[in-house]
Amino acid sequence: MIIKEITIENFRSYYGVNTIKFNDGLMIFIGDNGDGKTTFFEALEWLFDTSKQNLDLRLISEKKISELPEFESEVLRVSMTFDHDGEKIVEKSFSFSKDANNEIKTSNFQFKGFENEGAERIPIQGGRLLDRCFEAAIRKYCLFKGEENLNVFNNPDALNYLIETFSNIRQFEPYYNGEDDTSGFTDYAEYQSRKAFEKAMKSDKQNSQQEKDLSSKLDLLRKDLSDIRQRLKSNRENATNYSTKLNEIENSKEASELLKAINERLKSLREKKTQTEKHINEEYSIKLLDDIWILGGFSSIFEEFQQKVSLFSREKRKLEREEDKLKGKQELAKEIAEGIIPLSPNIPDKISMQEMIKDEFCKVCGRDAKEGTDAYDFMVNKLNDLIKSQQPIEKETEKQLFPNSFLRELEQKSSNLEYNQAEINNLINTIRDSIEFNEARKADTNKIQESIDIEEENKKKLLAQNDGLTEEQLQNAYENIKNWWDYKGQAEKQVVILEKEESEKQKELEKYQEEYNNLAKGSVADTYRKIHSALDKIKNAFKNAKEKNTQDFLFQLEDRANQYLERLNIDGFYGIIKIIKSADGAARIALQDRNDTFISSPNQALKTTMYMSVLFAVSDLTALKRDNDYPLIFDAPTSSFSPQKESDFFKVISDINKQCIIFTKSFLTENGMLDNNKIDAQNCTIYRMEKQRPFSNLDLSTIQTKLTLIKE
Repeated sequence: MIIKEITIENFRSYYGVNTIKFNDGLMIFIGDNGDGKTTFFEALEWLFDTSKQNLDLRLISEKKISELPEFESEVLRVSMTFDHDGEKIVEKSFSFSKDANNEIKTSNFQFKGFENEGAERIPIQGGRLLDRCFEAAIRKYCLFKGEENLNVFNNPDALNYLIETFSNIRQFEPYYNGEDDTSGFTDYAEYQSRKAFEKAMKSDKQNSQQEKDLSSKLDLLRKDLSDIRQRLKSNRENATNYSTKLNEIENSKEASELLKAINERLKSLREKKTQTEKHINEEYSIKLLDDIWILGGFSSIFEEFQQKVSLFSREKRKLEREEDKLKGKQELAKEIAEGIIPLSPNIPDKISMQEMIKDEFCKVCGRDAKEGTDAYDFMVNKLNDLIKSQQPIEKETEKQLFPNSFLRELEQKSSNLEYNQAEINNLINTIRDSIEFNEARKADTNKIQESIDIEEENKKKLLAQNDGLTEEQLQNAYENIKNWWDYKGQAEKQVVILEKEESEKQKELEKYQEEYNNLAKGSVADTYRKIHSALDKIKNAFKNAKEKNTQDFLFQLEDRANQYLERLNIDGFYGIIKIIKSADGAARIALQDRNDTFISSPNQALKTTMYMSVLFAVSDLTALKRDNDYPLIFDAPTSSFSPQKESDFFKVISDINKQCIIFTKSFLTENGMLDNNKIDAQNCTIYRMEKQRPFSNLDLSTIQTKLTLIKE
């Protein structure tokens, strides 16, 4: 499969329709950070994903969204024209529109494909066409983001897939599958012939006791050998797993240190933000009354307030004096009563008065006082006055003219304000200073938050580049290393012990099996022995052929990879690539020198060329097996290279007969300008990616990637 043309329409920074022609060799896309390199790469990832629909709003160009009128619709589209047994096209798209609430809605997802059949273009579902021409398993060996993801054998199933797909190992599956698996023909035939042989031996009465002893020993040895092999497999897997973990730690050492530094900065920034926010006090409504801010700027009104308080005070004193005069006159009027001064109410006494009223005769003056006369009524009233005078005296509450102390409070407030007049006049400055202080702290908080956002974004990018390890694994990497070394060492020690036990048990089994076979000679079971012996040899032949086929494939893959490794490393140490297969079928890529000494920590640039060499080798084997190549697409694969090594690398890549697409910020000077000397030295097609100017640093809807062909 060779890419002939890519069209990207309204995919994030790729505003409008952007079409790029491709050749079948090296193509370089040069762009600075944020210029659209990774976006182009992710557009291809989106197109190549045949597993699900994806109408993510975040994929849509913000510039197109900002220009989109209400109720109008536009299309996001990525299409690829490619050559694979003829020209074919796959195109993935969906529509988007803006409603009355300015919200974006997506719809009409399509994944279309077209292939030519003579002069006619035949439509076909795009995902099905892509899977047929560029199957999903192969796509794993096509797209690589950053240096950290170049090691294809981080996927434990990768080697098994390569062996089963590109070697001849599948031809053996109907015949041989393994020691304890009887699904293959030779496995089944050997097992059944052995059972028939043993049955025949048991029916031979002449050697029954010897057969019984040997059979018992053989059964026990086979059981022991099976158990040893199971433990051996488990320990090999453990040793491989812990080696992988240790390699991941080594590979993620820089990432782990970066993550630790980012988290420490985030912790410091968040603490600083919290402390800064504590100093912000914007309870202005409370301060209006509690801190008398409401009086700020009201000096002239305060003078009017003082005058009114003084006026009220004078008026109160005047009214109080008039009230005092009125009370004095009333007392004097009582003292100057006219006429005879009456007797006390208790003279005569109560009993005497009741007696006189009963007798209707005044015994004081000696006159009749018949009921109904004035004299009788006088005595009755006199008695009532006496009775009333004997009752408890209720003190009459004197009603005050000014019962409350409001004016006194106003006078005190006026006096206090007069005393603090300088402070009150300065309230305007206090209020202004407080507001300015709060605004300054809020500005500081915003700046700290911007730094937090930047660190969080850096953290996301770092974790995105280390798909194999989670944040927790990166943080705990070095805490686990001691245990992992111990477990790895224990497993490897057990492997050595168990391999020795396996060998000894196998020899012992073969010894007793030979005795068992010899026992059958000359007996009725001899024919069964010969059949089993022949089928056992056939099974072992298939076993050896399968193992040799696998080993031959690995040697072929190593050989191709080492050819590329030599070409990618000029005038420098590069070593020898070894692909080490583990018991569980996984593999790891290692580097050693010609003395078989493994290089435990190659520098990042050498490690990158090692992984890329394996990728090129896999691609070659694919082309040999399938008669069809596929493109290799890299995003920033050479970030650890020195300038000279990077220059040499691109020269070598341009001479390799393979479609290779690389997104890089190499060939840019420190100030972001094109390095024409480096560009002139390349023999390939080069595009420049950059942001369309002018644009706003704070407005995503102004960002548009522009593609310019600068070299063919």
